[in-house]
Formats: sequence, structure tokens, C-alpha cells
Amino acid sequence: MKTKFLLASTLISSLTMQAQELEHLKALPVKESFSNPVASPDGNFALLTKEHSQGVYLLDVKKNSVKLISNSSGSGYAYAWSQNSSTFYFREKNKADYHSHAIITSYNIKNKRTKKHNGTNPNWLPSFKGFEENKTVVYTNLSTLKIEAKDLETQKSWVITNDEGQFYNAILSHNGKKVAVHKGADIYIYDIDGKSAGIKIGTGMATSWSQDDKYLIGFLDESKDGHSVSNSDLYLFDVESGKSKKLTDTKDIYEMFPCFYGDNKVMFSDDKTGKIYISELKL
Repeated sequence: MKTKFLLASTLISSLTMQAQELEHLKALPVKESFSNPVASPDGNFALLTKEHSQGVYLLDVKKNSVKLISNSSGSGYAYAWSQNSSTFYFREKNKADYHSHAIITSYNIKNKRTKKHNGTNPNWLPSFKGFEENKTVVYTNLSTLKIEAKDLETQKSWVITNDEGQFYNAILSHNGKKVAVHKGADIYIYDIDGKSAGIKIGTGMATSWSQDDKYLIGFLDESKDGHSVSNSDLYLFDVESGKSKKLTDTKDIYEMFPCFYGDNKVMFSDDKTGKIYISELKL
């Protein structure tokens, strides 16, 4: 398994490192190799993909069974759950040019039906969770590489990252008031209205907000040759204090793409073996 996000090991020394805070680590008995798990809010399911974001798979956490939902190239690049865990949204290639002709597709777990949402911008993922839930979405403007927001009711859009630089990977908080964004190897927090400058909270790749929006969880990987991952560990980022805490310190597991689910549980993938792990987090 590989990721596009590679950092030199020298960056690690700039972070605040503390003792491991993950408990009851468990590898799920799932065959094949997967990456980028995103757990449903109720914790019963998770979305998975394979190397190079190939396909979308639905993991039943209780049954430890995996079902292929889409084998479209790049469909695992970004996906999101509805709040009631009944539906998830992902992007699917419509024509040969994936980025120009991708569309958002939804899958309903109960009736097992897919629905194509033509005209809905696929770049809204992963903040888009259906028009019933979304008032605002955040995304990268691919022309300016700024993070923008859009009010889906009024159709008004505005720039969130008015600072200099190129930004990517915007993650909207659960209450819709904050946005975590990435600039190079650094993580910043912005208010959704875009009226204030970003506040740096750490280095790495943030991937998930805690339910109370007090923390972000993410990872920091290393590369000895600049191409392949040689190690990776998980980090917890305190949004208010701007401090980071190292959660893992392993050589045999390359922990990546963690997500919160439930009150204190974390799910992540091992980039080395493709296994999916779950654990409890002491906050």
C-alpha cells in the first residue's frame, strides 16, 4: 500500500511526542489488503478502498465481511456517511477523464440501491453527506488551490483560506464551524466564514474529527528514498491548544488513515500489510 503523502523523518522532531495512548489493539480478520477506513457514525460499518483508491468496499464490522460496492478507478478517493449511517456517498468515474467527468454516487445500505447525483460537484466530498443534511460544503478550488465553502441553499460560495499558499484536503468539523486544511506538510484550522487567518496545529495528515470537535486524528509517515513509505505513526491534534500527541510508536505496523467512531474508538489501516485495526483511545 502507498500514499501520496510522504514526509522526511526530520519533521518528526518538531512534534510533541508522548506515550502511546491506544489500547486493546485488534486486527480485524478481513481477507485481502485495504486502506483508508471511514467508519459509519454508528460504528457498525466502514468504507474501505484498495491501493491507488481503487474501488469502494463496505465492511460489516460485526460480521467481519467485506462487500464490493464499486470497482471504478479512483472511486475510493473520497467518501462520506450520512449521519444516520444508512447511506454513504462516493465519487465514480463517468467517462474516460475521471477528474472532469466524475459524479457523486450514493449507496443505501437498507435497500442496497445506488443513485447517481448528476450535477453535484464530486469535489464536495468528503464534506457532502446529502442535501438533506448539508447546508454547507467545503472543497479545494482546483484552479486556485484555495479552500472554498458553498451554501447549498443560497448557492453562495466564498474563500476560506485567504492566506498565501496552496491548500488541499479540507475536513469540515461536525458542527460545521471549523475546517481543517493542509498546506504542505502542515495542518491549519480555519473558521468556516473565512474571515480569520488559519492557526497551525501540527504537522502531518489529519483525517478525522472527534465527535465533540475538540480533536483531530491523523498520521505522519516517513520515507527513506522519497518514494516508498518506511514507517508511519498516528497522532492526535488538540484543536484548542495546538499541541500534538504521538499515539503509536511501532516499526512493524505502518499506521495510516485513522478515523474516529463511537465515543473513544479508532479504526486505521496498516500501509505495510493492508490490515484494518480497531482500538480504544484514551482522551
